[in-house]
Order: sequence, then structure tokens, then C-alpha cells
Amino acid sequence: MVTFADYIEELRSVYADHDAGLALHGPNTESALVEAEARLGFPLDLGLREAWRIADGSEHEVRVFLRPGFLTGYDFLSLASAEAALAGMERRSPQYLGYVEETPRDRRIRDGWFHSGWLPFAAFGGNSLLLIQDHSPADGGTVGQIIAFTHDPDEITYVAPDFQTYLQLSLEAVWDDPEEFLEIF
Repeated sequence: MVTFADYIEELRSVYADHDAGLALHGPNTESALVEAEARLGFPLDLGLREAWRIADGSEHEVRVFLRPGFLTGYDFLSLASAEAALAGMERRSPQYLGYVEETPRDRRIRDGWFHSGWLPFAAFGGNSLLLIQDHSPADGGTVGQIIAFTHDPDEITYVAPDFQTYLQLSLEAVWDDPEEFLEIF
């Protein structure tokens, strides 16, 4: 099982192999994580909690994650930015009441455009693409599964059963095409 510490070590190697640096923010304190859990109303998944303990996100446009099957790299959101992205989705959610996607959604993901248990942790393009840890899955899903939000057309798709599996999938995708991930053309 890949931990976030292992993941970051591998990413640093990929960045170094291409004469680039992986710019991450400093770690969060335990008290900051506990306070965030109180605001969110649920405990952070241990894997994502470890990630925010190691680094409070990445610098802007410093790619840390890759969604398997897609070429776009995602920035790692700080804890505050993750909470802000969640709040932004909640603010916009009334205009999406009754929202139904064009194609049927994966049965592991609850219907609707927003749920308070969807915690974004990675973003691209001003939050037009989000990777989200799902703390309120449908009956067929699991707490902590990773889902993705894509804007225009809006859709929410299943990515991985948990954070550690997602890290492995992301790392494999990075290794498959590091130049594309780092946007070295």
C-alpha cells in the first residue's frame, strides 16, 4: 500500500529526473487537522490526514496528482483551500437542485450535484476539475472513495475505492508519461 510519504518521495524523483522541483507547503499541525474535522463534521480519512500532515498543499500550478486515464495534472489543495472548495460547491448547489447527468452515474456515488461529505483535495483550472474524497457514498460505495467532479458538462465520476489505491493509480499514470504530467513539451 502506497503512503503519501512514499508517493511524494516518488514524485520528487520524477521532478528531479526532469530538472524540476516539487514545491509543497509546510505541514499542518495536529490542532489544525482536529479543528478542520470539527468544522467538517466528520473525521478525515487517515491517508488524506497524513497527506495534510506532511504538506498543506502544493504551490499553484505544481502538479501533484494525476487522474488515471486523463492527462491533466492536479494541484494539491491546502486544507483551507479544500474547505473553501467545499463551501463553494455548497453555495452553488441550489442552482443544481434536480440535477441529472446525461449518462447514468456510477452506483457507488450518491445522486445530486453536492453533498456535504464530498471533500475536495485536488484541483485544476480554478476548481473546474476536482478530485474529491467521498465521506457520504451511496449504498454501493465506501466511505473514503475517490470521485472526480468535471465542469462543463458537469459530471461526477468514480475514480478509486480509497486514497491509498488512488495514490498507486496516480503514480502509475505519472510513470507512464512523466513529461505530460509535468507539462514538458
